Amino acid sequence: MRYPLLACVLVACGKGAAPAAKEPPPVASSRDAAVATTPAAPDAAPPAPPAPKPPDGEFATLADALAAIIPADARVVGFGELHARVDRAAVRSSLSLFTEALPSFGDKVSDLIVETFIVDPKCGQTAVATTKKMETDVKRPEATKSEIALLADAAKAAKIQPHAMTLSCADYKVLMPKGEIDPLAMLTITTRELQRIALSAVAHRDKEPAHRPWVTLYGGALHNDLVPDKALAEWSYAGAVDKATGGQFVEIDLIVPELAAGDAASKKQPWFPAVEKAGAWIQIWKRNAHSFVVILPKTK
Repeated sequence: MRYPLLACVLVACGKGAAPAAKEPPPVASSRDAAVATTPAAPDAAPPAPPAPKPPDGEFATLADALAAIIPADARVVGFGELHARVDRAAVRSSLSLFTEALPSFGDKVSDLIVETFIVDPKCGQTAVATTKKMETDVKRPEATKSEIALLADAAKAAKIQPHAMTLSCADYKVLMPKGEIDPLAMLTITTRELQRIALSAVAHRDKEPAHRPWVTLYGGALHNDLVPDKALAEWSYAGAVDKATGGQFVEIDLIVPELAAGDAASKKQPWFPAVEKAGAWIQIWKRNAHSFVVILPKTK
């Protein structure tokens, strides 16, 4: 907002008063001249108000939250999310927040395995058609592709080796046997690939004497369940990876509150009350020493 400058000049005229005698003007010294021509120093800007602090037990950034909860002995960290979809709330994704936080802990990560795959051109039209149908059925927003690319760029900038899933030509036929995607086959193949790459990365890095301590995965919150429901256990890679690393697997679910609020399965979870009170800060719900739910802030 602009404020007008008001100049007020007051002139006093004594009616009928005799004119005052004129005196010669004073001689200005060099010091007086310097003072007269030097502009006044501007007033110092008021100090910025202190940044608000989150309540005890909550965090301002995802980087802060992860630093507080990931155990010192972690070997593999499996991040899971509620996938963004075109039929769900249009809010900032957990994937973008994870990418933003990656530089804060990237120097601890040797490999990043992402729940995505690149179409193998050797598999021809079957692979192309299956991939297109999968993208339609899972209702992923178009922006997700760009966000995955940005995550890969952030990984490379941090000298982390990114990995995508590998599907064989036979896998494409299994995924869409009769013109429709088989959802159970998709879950099975995804779990197989995430587990295979994670175990391979651990074995490979363990041969290096000075490897970075963590192998990380980023995908759906079903596949990283350390203690899954019996009916869903076959679609989690966490148990096999935890066993292979001597109990050094860590499960972290990143929950966007607006997505969880519209998800029937999330409403049945013991951590859902934290979703209902979500606001400007990050909350942590702890299952055990190696399993955490991170309730992200609401999109402003």
